[in-house]
Amino acid sequence: MTDSPYHSHVDDPAAVGRRLKEARLAAGFSQRQLSFPGCSAAYISRLEAGDRVPSLQLLRKLAAKLDADESYLATGIERIEPDPPAVVAAEVERRLAGLPAERRARERPPGGLDDPDERARVLWQHSRGLARAGDQREAARLARDALALLDFAADRRAARDG
Repeated sequence: MTDSPYHSHVDDPAAVGRRLKEARLAAGFSQRQLSFPGCSAAYISRLEAGDRVPSLQLLRKLAAKLDADESYLATGIERIEPDPPAVVAAEVERRLAGLPAERRARERPPGGLDDPDERARVLWQHSRGLARAGDQREAARLARDALALLDFAADRRAARDG
C-alpha cells in the first residue's frame, strides 16, 4: 500500500478494490480478461486487494472496459448526469400540451400564480428566455422545476377527481 492515506481521486484503496472486483464480476470478466497492455492480471489482483491505488487514467480505462461509472469505482458515489436541456424542454412542452385547451388559452386562470399549472407555464417561459440568453444551466433548472410543478398539479387533480 502507498504511504499516503489520502488520494484525492479515490476514497479508500480497499473500497476501490472491492468495487472494482464487484464490477468485474458483474460484467463477467476474469482478471485476465480485464487486463490490457500496461495493466496485467496480477496488477488487477493487487488493485482488488487494496494493495495499490489506481491512477485516475487507469480507473477510466477499467471503467470503460467494464461499462461502469468511474466516479463510483473511485468514490462509491455514482455520477448523476442531468437530462440534457433539450430533453427536459421536450418533456415540458409535451406535458403543457396535454392540458385542456381552455386551460392553455386563458391568460390567467382563477388561481393566478397560485395555480401550479400556471406557475409551471411561467417557469417554462422564463427558462426558454434564459436558454436563448445562453444561461443553459439555469434554464434547465427552471425547466425541471416546471416539470415538478406539472407532476404536482397532475397528482392534485387525480386526488381531487379520485
